[in-house]
Amino acid sequence: MISRREIVSAGVLGTLAAGSVPSEAAAQNQDEVQALRAGLRALEDQVKTIKTAIDALRGNSMESGGVAVVKARIQDYAKSSGRFPDYCDIGLSVFYDVYDWHAKNQQQITIARLAEQRLSIQFMLTQLVLRWENDVNYVGTPYSL
Repeated sequence: MISRREIVSAGVLGTLAAGSVPSEAAAQNQDEVQALRAGLRALEDQVKTIKTAIDALRGNSMESGGVAVVKARIQDYAKSSGRFPDYCDIGLSVFYDVYDWHAKNQQQITIARLAEQRLSIQFMLTQLVLRWENDVNYVGTPYSL
């Protein structure tokens, strides 16, 4: 029968013996690790390039761009109030994103001029009011009158 002391001491001695790898082999292992890391970085760059190309082809969707931000704000408002908002202020770039979304999905584009000479575009049940004086990617807090 093997005692506990023999198992522990054999384990410690085994790790010490394995730790003495010749320096040539260690240097070769380091070179291999560096080459592998460089290859993985190049692969990561290529995957990012492919992702960018696919996003450009896919275009505007409910999951990306300004439309996704508007959707998230409207969802938050609907969860808290129990209904869809009447209005939400947006910037110029978001306005174009919503317009492109309508065109891509063959939805009716309803653009109107409000009383204070602002443009609005209907997005589902909410009027998105263009606020060109704000940042182009601006999406305000939805509201109802």
